[in-house]
Amino acid sequence: MKTLILLRHGKSDWSGSVPDIERPINHRGRHAAGRMAQWLATKGLIPDRMLVSPATRTQETAGLLTQTWGAVDVRTIDALYLAEPGTILDVIQGEGKGGALLVLGHNPGLENVAGRLARNDCPATMPTCTAAVLQFGVARWGDVAFGDGTLLHHVTPKSLA
Repeated sequence: MKTLILLRHGKSDWSGSVPDIERPINHRGRHAAGRMAQWLATKGLIPDRMLVSPATRTQETAGLLTQTWGAVDVRTIDALYLAEPGTILDVIQGEGKGGALLVLGHNPGLENVAGRLARNDCPATMPTCTAAVLQFGVARWGDVAFGDGTLLHHVTPKSLA
């Protein structure tokens, strides 16, 4: 059994004129990331490994999650920056071990891959800092496939307020 958490980064700060990949998260995004980290912890959903896009906003979100959880194996995966669903699935399938994996990235790829991975209804949107938690009845990450996951949770920051 494998548990996959797809998490979109915290709300971006658009006040500066920096390249997209360097855009940080704003105060609201930091607050939402902290709330989401706490919610995931209360549900026992602290991942064994976190795969993170190299963008500043995803890296900052990952840092806020680990402040709540403590040590988690965090790996930056360049291919996750603005990735399409097929690329995200390839990254997931490339994982070697661990029962719970968190992929931290961007839309529209994350909401598209969530919808394609779930065999049951998956909400069509993933606003910033939204988590989709799916479970797969497989022994290896390499066996995760589109249409084989069961959506356990779809949680937005607003739903935690």
